[in-house]
Amino acid sequence: MLPVLAMLITFTILGFPLEEDRYAHSQSTKTNSTANAAGAGVDLINIHPSPLHLKAGSKFEIISTVVNNSPSMIMFTAGACDSPLSAQFIRNIVIKHTQGCIATSPPFKLNTGEEVTVVGPSSGMTYQALAPGQTTASATFHYQTEKGHAANITKPFVFTIS
Repeated sequence: MLPVLAMLITFTILGFPLEEDRYAHSQSTKTNSTANAAGAGVDLINIHPSPLHLKAGSKFEIISTVVNNSPSMIMFTAGACDSPLSAQFIRNIVIKHTQGCIATSPPFKLNTGEEVTVVGPSSGMTYQALAPGQTTASATFHYQTEKGHAANITKPFVFTIS
């Protein structure tokens, strides 16, 4: 039952494309062998837009790997309508808000030493590149601690629009 649930979450999180030509992405939970050496806490790594070669006028998503280096499990909402990952942009991007879906998903649990790839934004929000150039952004990942306390981590990243 657990492998079926993991596959369902994987396809639910990443199964709704923004455009027909969107790249297929897979999500996997894997153990991070350097978790204890990397430091305590939750970390975002490999933050980038999808598609990688972004052109002005294109709609896109943000992808990041979440690494749980904390001493306990974390939980976050992830499904067809919800994403725990969002971004803010300094320039060259417009964020559009539309009617999104309202289905709820059970929390995704990420154990200590594991990592998972997440995609944002949530349903009802679209990122669109406006103009070519280097763009500075901040990605924020929202989660709950094992004790149910709300938490987040924000990391800057830079990408280029052609």
